Amino acid sequence: MNQLREGSAMKGYQSPSHQKGAALVVAMVLLTLLTLMGTDSMRTSMLDMHLSKGFQDQNHAFQAAETGLRLAEEVLQSAQSGNEAETLLASANIHLETSTIDYHDSIYWNSKDFYDNDYLVKIVVKRWRFIADSLSVGSENPTGIQYYRVTARGTDAGYAKYLDDGNGENYRKSRSIVVLQSIYAVRHD
Repeated sequence: MNQLREGSAMKGYQSPSHQKGAALVVAMVLLTLLTLMGTDSMRTSMLDMHLSKGFQDQNHAFQAAETGLRLAEEVLQSAQSGNEAETLLASANIHLETSTIDYHDSIYWNSKDFYDNDYLVKIVVKRWRFIADSLSVGSENPTGIQYYRVTARGTDAGYAKYLDDGNGENYRKSRSIVVLQSIYAVRHD
């Protein structure tokens, strides 16, 4: 057997007692580097996914609020009188406010219902101004243009999930909320 070791085919062979293990160390370092690079790229892709989800939530909330404005404006446009506008708004689950409104108060918005289950939007309409066509005094039903302030608060799909705040009270949490307002002018007969 010693003759085979000394032969030309086995010339580069060293017995296990002469090997130093450098290849093992190099392989372990390379595997560690590859693992670190893979972990970093996974973390980066997860961050990108969360950012894109935030942009998507914001876009959905904006679209919901924009839809709410258009829905309220359609209802106001279809009304023939101010009284009919109030009736149509109430039947469409759009809130007509008469008092002052703090549009940034979450307690105020939590007291309002959604337009319906398909739209995650809450809509509030307030009579803003009335500009009469003439300055005649004593007219029972003056004609003119009624201005309404339409406010819509759209939220993302995460808004439908309940969280418990520890006090036994449930509230809704949203990742993205958009509040849009428009002034809409209508001439009622």
